[in-house]
Amino acid sequence: MFFFILFMAGIFAGNACPDYRIAAFWVLITLFVLLGPIFYLYKRSRTVILVVLIVCFGYHSIQRSLYPGLLPHHISNFLDSKKMLITGRVVSFARHYNKKSRVILACQSVEMNDHIPKKIVGKINLSLYGHSTQAPEFGDMIRFKAAVKSIQNFRNPGAFDYERFLRFKGVYGSAYSDIQRVNILTGAEEIHIFMRLIRQIERVRTRFYGFVLARTNDALAGKILASLVTGKKEILDSEIRELFSKAGISHLLAISGLHLAIVSLLFFGIIYWILSFFPSLLISGRSGKIAGLLTLIPLSLYAVFTGFSPSTQRALIMISVLLFSNVSERENDVVSSLSTAGVLILILDPTALFSISFQLSFMAVIFILAGVFLLKKYGFKKKEALDVKGRIFFRAGLMMGVSLFASLGTAPLTAFYFNLVSFISVPANLIFIPLIGCIVLPLGLASVLVFSFWPSLAVFLVHGCEYLIGFSIFVSRFLVSLPCSWFRVFTLGWGQIAGLYLVFLFVFLMLKKPGKLVASVLILVVSVLAFNFSHNYRQDRSKKELVITVIDVGQGSSALIQTAEGKNILVDGGGFSDSASFDTGRLIVAPVLWKNRIKVLDYVILSHPEADHLNGLIFILENFKVHTFIQNTDEKTTGRYQALVRTCNQKGIPIWKPSVQGRRLFLGQTQIVFLRASPIGFFKDLNNNSLVFKLIYNEFSMLFPGDIMAAREERLGGGDQVDLDSDILLSPHHGSRTSSSKFFLDKVQPKSVIVSCGRNNRYNFPHDTVLKRYGKMGIKVYRTDADGAISISSDGTNFSIKIYKGG
Repeated sequence: MFFFILFMAGIFAGNACPDYRIAAFWVLITLFVLLGPIFYLYKRSRTVILVVLIVCFGYHSIQRSLYPGLLPHHISNFLDSKKMLITGRVVSFARHYNKKSRVILACQSVEMNDHIPKKIVGKINLSLYGHSTQAPEFGDMIRFKAAVKSIQNFRNPGAFDYERFLRFKGVYGSAYSDIQRVNILTGAEEIHIFMRLIRQIERVRTRFYGFVLARTNDALAGKILASLVTGKKEILDSEIRELFSKAGISHLLAISGLHLAIVSLLFFGIIYWILSFFPSLLISGRSGKIAGLLTLIPLSLYAVFTGFSPSTQRALIMISVLLFSNVSERENDVVSSLSTAGVLILILDPTALFSISFQLSFMAVIFILAGVFLLKKYGFKKKEALDVKGRIFFRAGLMMGVSLFASLGTAPLTAFYFNLVSFISVPANLIFIPLIGCIVLPLGLASVLVFSFWPSLAVFLVHGCEYLIGFSIFVSRFLVSLPCSWFRVFTLGWGQIAGLYLVFLFVFLMLKKPGKLVASVLILVVSVLAFNFSHNYRQDRSKKELVITVIDVGQGSSALIQTAEGKNILVDGGGFSDSASFDTGRLIVAPVLWKNRIKVLDYVILSHPEADHLNGLIFILENFKVHTFIQNTDEKTTGRYQALVRTCNQKGIPIWKPSVQGRRLFLGQTQIVFLRASPIGFFKDLNNNSLVFKLIYNEFSMLFPGDIMAAREERLGGGDQVDLDSDILLSPHHGSRTSSSKFFLDKVQPKSVIVSCGRNNRYNFPHDTVLKRYGKMGIKVYRTDADGAISISSDGTNFSIKIYKGG
């Protein structure tokens, strides 16, 4: 345990302070060289030397992932160039989505326009569109033509660092190709025995995945079953993920330690039962040890069958260490076994420490062990001393305790990563772990074993699982509909999380044995909490200015207005096409709001009902308290727009459509003026009908024109009664060449213009013509694709602009 904690401390230090990696390397080498003499001559220094050595080792180990030292012929040097002929080997199982599949490719060579092959190294994500009877499999060497794009982050405060996440996996780019245009170069003689086994496992996995979806008609319960057994989570939509998160049982959807523990117990029981027929093994006590070792074989095969994801690999290491501890008759030393597993995981992959699944798993186990210790200390009798009825209550009480302690241990991290706290996680886990983990999962595994040669039995098992999962969905929806069953929280800081865990530590030490250590922890708890609350108080008191944040949502538009009076207004929500699975509201806009400690929006404004402005708003309306929804006069029959209106009706959110020129919202010293609204259907193009408004705060102003183009710009500036003059302009229609006419810019006279657009977007926004026009007029240009989120602050007279490039 001591080694594990010090090793983690070194990794954290290496991540937080990367500038000393060379010094840490030489300290590590020096300590290794001097370790023997120091141990021999200065025995009292052993502990200090060991501490420094372990911390330095952890510090240096993370540096290899943060700064891998890429070679000149690495794929990262060929990003964002023209199409080229790429040759590489598939090194992952395929992930299947609605209209595409995705694999990880280890690149080996590229050919540019000169047709000269160049050897390269490095991994990329390869998305394959369409269908083919000859799809690339694990280990295949393939060749195709594509451009490799760099990994793009949405650079906003509180955003998930997707680029860093993939870099830790060794992936530096992404490419797209029609699957029909991919040439498979692998010959039958190149497929060795190990690869044949892996490919056969993948084929069984894919066939069973299709078998379940076909027999359940792509029903939601069928998708959950396929995901639960095969680990193919990509087929689950955001609605079911949200439902299980609110119920506190989202861990059941991932192949984690719980799944592998259940599978190991299942196979251990079967193997032990078979070995019990051999009296010599049973009497000698070797049957249990042999069963433990043999269990590793099907357990490893199942881990590979489910895709062998990093979380599955970590769970396999944990279960394997515990099984070896059982074999070596050290099963009672669970803490040492888990610490050993943790050290092995971090030595193999130091970046695992920053993985959500790693943190949640180990924190849950730590709290379970601490909780069970307290239960034993305060009179929780051993089950051997109980009668049959007592043992039943013992098991039920122990399961409730385990669920409670695991929920407590993971609650701060869940709140930090998912901005959600579930109060029904304990009863939900008491229901669903036995139901899904102990019944559905074994039945699903049984259907995998028989579906190839006994399909009727497999169909029977699948339908039985479908019924039980359907019941689970029904119960989950009922539980999350109960008042106060779950709630959203602001994004916590690491200091606040540390304060919460210190409170838990203080309570544990008080219950364990009050003493001087408890008093020290109490002082530390009070200090940390006092610092956090005073810091937040100072932040809230300092907000006496208008802040506008133009959010980086890719090719779309979204902006957050925070007035000096404390009003919060969201303008548009970004979004991709209606068929896209990526939800900008859930994954981009909402984290920005939570980061800014916002759960209530006074107004949500939709400039016009196009996907890149509308689709992200649905999640916001569902998960935030919104007082008023404002939109233009246009309506659409698309499913997303209808879902938005339906959500407003269900939540009781009034919809206001300003239709009179000069209609104003007065928000203290801040006001919003809606400018010359177009009659219904005045323009055939929905962009030109955008709701245009001017935000005014004393002497400062900013114009929000939506996606209007030249015809609407001329109509707006055609009369003297409309004052368009503004300090800042949000570029109309993302900087398209059909907008930002010189006539319009002469009317607005902006000092700065902000363009909301996606990096390397297919529309070529902002257009060079428009950028030159801005330059000739001396207008400073900011772009979300280049600058990330853009924040404008004003005291009512002056204003400043800051950009956020991540980090």
